[in-house]
Amino acid sequence: MNFGGMPSFLSRYGWLLGLLLVPFLAGGVVVGDEAVLLKSVHGLDSSSLGFGAYARGPDGWYITHHVLWFGLIYLTVHALALLHAGNFFTEAVISCQTVIAGLGGVALCHRFLIRKQRLTPPRGLFTVLAFFVAGYGVYTFCMAGVVESYMTLVMAARLFFVEQEIEERDAWKLALLDILLVTLKIYSLIFLAAAWPFLRFSQNARRSYVLVFGPLLLALAGVKLWLWNPFYAAAVGDISVSQSLARFGAQFFSPWTGLLFCLPVLLVLPWTERSRWKALGFKILGLCGCAAFFSLYDFFNGDLAGGRYIFPFVVALLPEVAGAVSRLLDRRPRLAWLLPAAVLAFLPVAGLGYPFFPTGAVAPRGPCHPDHPVIWSWEMVAAKIENRAQVEICFHRQKYLLSPRDAASPHLGPWRVAYMLEGGHSLSYRAVAHDSGQKQHDAWGALLAERLGRLGLGDPWLWRAMGSLPALLALWLSLWTAIRLNSPVTRNRTRV
Repeated sequence: MNFGGMPSFLSRYGWLLGLLLVPFLAGGVVVGDEAVLLKSVHGLDSSSLGFGAYARGPDGWYITHHVLWFGLIYLTVHALALLHAGNFFTEAVISCQTVIAGLGGVALCHRFLIRKQRLTPPRGLFTVLAFFVAGYGVYTFCMAGVVESYMTLVMAARLFFVEQEIEERDAWKLALLDILLVTLKIYSLIFLAAAWPFLRFSQNARRSYVLVFGPLLLALAGVKLWLWNPFYAAAVGDISVSQSLARFGAQFFSPWTGLLFCLPVLLVLPWTERSRWKALGFKILGLCGCAAFFSLYDFFNGDLAGGRYIFPFVVALLPEVAGAVSRLLDRRPRLAWLLPAAVLAFLPVAGLGYPFFPTGAVAPRGPCHPDHPVIWSWEMVAAKIENRAQVEICFHRQKYLLSPRDAASPHLGPWRVAYMLEGGHSLSYRAVAHDSGQKQHDAWGALLAERLGRLGLGDPWLWRAMGSLPALLALWLSLWTAIRLNSPVTRNRTRV
């Protein structure tokens, strides 16, 4: 097999490859936070209240939390309404927006490593795969429905400015990126403040940054105060120091959900060059600040694998990770063979999602610790292949006994189609766990399955084969990278 032309192929046709991947990764219907915001859009449209009054009311509190994201979904819904698009198509577009943002972040990171860090194509691809595929990152993007995909896109674009001397012409661009980050999530200020000292501004660039960022931040604060909802005052209630410390540790060091265990490429950071230790220290301080903020909230219970809330800020560590990876590969090129193994291990994580059901809908069987995402996802794969009647899962630190069909739903678009062609969730699970929105999705799924059957496209294995393409592509690229990094020609070029 000839892998020699792979870099030129990617550089020439990578944009087309990205477009082809979007429909495979899109969920098709909105979930999680997206669903809450979409419901808020419909609620605002049907309400007699004005925007401000609705956002301050009990049904609009999430608007204040996600002002920019709500605005994007609001514009999307009304733009598609002008085209007379149905609700199902509207949800598919909104879901694709999130996935495109995540893929855009990955593409920008690769471009940064090649153009700014001057990595060779094999090493650049190795770093991106290790960071986004051989770990929790791919799960973040494939699951869709999370604002962290947009934040990762902004953090990836930000790399091009913070890893150099910032001139006046670039200062205002960095300020705009930073205000976008803060608008998406206000706690981004913690990271920006902690990482500020390592930025290198020219004499006039600092003033330009402040003159752009400062007024925009004040405007955002004014909007937040105008839309302030009493819900937030109650969100941080009885703060327990011991519980906050436990949650803080869980975000980094838990063997089940900790960032270091769900993003193993971070373990190379001790090999970072001494010249980058200062920048690395400021970035880690910012990560710890964000983690400490989340630890105050009861809703962070340790079930969020890989620290999803702090993952976008981890993108700032990409230069240090790339440098450490290069130093290790110079000494031990055979370490590159760990990449295909790690990619294979994490692939089911991207395709399978945890169930979400109301408290009390399913009877718990006692306390538990969640499994590592890799262990849990492969257990689900084995249970589905073996067609087991029931499987035990750990959700919100409680054990539940469910059928494999109900315990893990697919995230990837084609796999969802195959899932619905086989009936989707069981009727008993739907009766206790599905709300009105999910019942609407069930109806859409049944209608789609019926139409595909009439078109001769009702074979689930056809859609499974299509859904496997991203996984096969990731494995192929990881194998090609390992082969290239261990070839004598590549090793000799690196030495030169």
